Amino acid sequence: MKTINFNLEDFNNLKDKKWMLGNNILYKMCLDYPNHVNLEEIRAKIWLIGRSYAAAIERRSKKRHINDDFYDYVVEEFIKFNKRTKFDSKLQSLKNKEFNEETLKEILLIHKELVQFFNELTGKEKRSLASKYLHFHSPIFPIYDSRAKNSINQIIVGKVKLYDGDKEYSKFCHKILFLYNIIKEKNGKSPTLREIDTYLIKVANKNLSKRK
Repeated sequence: MKTINFNLEDFNNLKDKKWMLGNNILYKMCLDYPNHVNLEEIRAKIWLIGRSYAAAIERRSKKRHINDDFYDYVVEEFIKFNKRTKFDSKLQSLKNKEFNEETLKEILLIHKELVQFFNELTGKEKRSLASKYLHFHSPIFPIYDSRAKNSINQIIVGKVKLYDGDKEYSKFCHKILFLYNIIKEKNGKSPTLREIDTYLIKVANKNLSKRK
């Protein structure tokens, strides 16, 4: 892989604080309520993260419940999912670890399990919601959506190797890791995944403005 159209100075000068408070509230919510054993805690997290990031869980093809009843169903099933997969323990195991080749294997497996779970509930893959939900619980997870994917594909080109996981998210994360390592090497310190996401969204918005 190699980088094209990446400007380190632009990345380092990025000062976008418009959404900082809102994002910090979501981070704090997941820090204060990290587990998946309480119905109301799960309801609050899946509702607020999904709605805030235009990835609501109620957007689905399986419509056996009205939306309020569907949230009841989701949180009840989430508790079973947590028990079955040891979801909370897996998230806890990533706490304070760095984003790298080794932790990426764990990231992709956890994300894949959550995508499969959401698919069972909704009939849709929900890979974007899964990445965002996981990110606020553990910021080591890259945030995936169509804008970020299109931007990273313009910046990092070349063949990626895939680990076991959701194929689209795996390709995306390997390119994110490649960019992450370049920034870390040149700056002498690790960027956050939030900083990289903010940069990718800025690139996407700039491209959109050009087309208009």
